[in-house]
Amino acid sequence: MSVGMDYLNRNGAAIQAIAGVLTVLLAVGALIGVKLQIDAAEKVQQAQSARDIYREYLSLSVANPAFAQPDYCAIATSDKLGAYESYVGYLLYAAEQNLAVSAEWKPVMMSEMKSHAGAICDIQKDDRDLYTDAVNDLITEFQASSCSAVKDCAP
Repeated sequence: MSVGMDYLNRNGAAIQAIAGVLTVLLAVGALIGVKLQIDAAEKVQQAQSARDIYREYLSLSVANPAFAQPDYCAIATSDKLGAYESYVGYLLYAAEQNLAVSAEWKPVMMSEMKSHAGAICDIQKDDRDLYTDAVNDLITEFQASSCSAVKDCAP
């Protein structure tokens, strides 16, 4: 026993220093672990929120079938244009939220935009400062691929 106590007496300061370093390392590891957990929880919450927004868009579509499959030219000359523009704005908001979560949403959003080609094709570059880069890219790609097939509303 005396050998162990003698060793501790001779190396006590070094052992305390090592214990202090280990304590700091464990505390840093715990902080990193907490940060990773917070980031993971935030990603899960963001994904859930994006799905909820898309689900709400689908619910609006069921409640407003005239907007879900619109006759854009008829709506563009009616008193429903403002409401329809808000509906399309909500579609683009859903696209923004979902694309922020995953690029895998892009084909879904492009498909949803097909029914609203008239409105999407009418979005001018000057009006795009309201949208994120991801949504602007989506609009640009949609316009390049789909707008040539959209009929003009002029008589």
